[in-house]
Amino acid sequence: MIESTPRRTVPLVLALAVAAAAPTATAAAATTAAAAPAPAASATAFAGIRGWARMAYGDPRDDVRILVDAHGFFDGRDPAVAARSWGTFRIQHFMGGPSDGSDGPRPGFNWGDFRVDCVRVDGADVAVTGRLVDAGPDWEEFLHGTPPARMGVSFHVAAPGTGETRIGITAPPPAGAPELAPCAAGPADAGTTAGGYTLTDTRRRSG
Repeated sequence: MIESTPRRTVPLVLALAVAAAAPTATAAAATTAAAAPAPAASATAFAGIRGWARMAYGDPRDDVRILVDAHGFFDGRDPAVAARSWGTFRIQHFMGGPSDGSDGPRPGFNWGDFRVDCVRVDGADVAVTGRLVDAGPDWEEFLHGTPPARMGVSFHVAAPGTGETRIGITAPPPAGAPELAPCAAGPADAGTTAGGYTLTDTRRRSG
C-alpha cells in the first residue's frame, strides 16, 4: 500500500492522453487499491520497487504521478521476470494548475488503480503491469471490460551520480487488438521533477 499527499478528497477521472502513444503488447499521493497478499516465500530471490514521482509532463499546468508498490519472487527460470508478483500501482493526473508548474489548486483530477500481475527487474530497469481495479468515469470502459484492462508502468531507477530516474506509462492497445501482455510495459522515456523510487533486489547481493 502506498499513499501520495492528497490535493483533494474526491477523485475524478484518469486522463488516457498521458499514454496515447505507448507501445502495445507486441512491442514490448491518494489511496491505492488494496494490495494482493504476498505469496509464500518459496522462491530463491526477491526484488521490487516502491515510491512515487511526478512526471516531467509536457504541459506544466498538469501534474502526472506514478505511485508504485510492486514486488516479486524470482526462482531463476527467467533471470528478469518474477515467478510470482504482487502489489499495486496508481497513475494520477491533476489538470489545469498554475502555468508555471508550481503547486496550487487544479480543477481536474483523473486516476486509475491497478493490481500488479507481473514484475520485471533487469538491473536499474523495472517494468510492471496490472489490471484496473478502480478508476474514474473516463476509464469505466476499461474497468468494466471482461477482463478489466491491463496497463503498464516502467522505471529506470538511476543510482546517485549515474543519470536521471525516468518513468513511462503504457496504455491499453486499441479496441480489437490483442491486450497488453504481462510485463510488456514500454520504455521509461519521461523524466521526473519530484519524488523518487527505491529499488530492492536481493539478487545483486547473492549473484
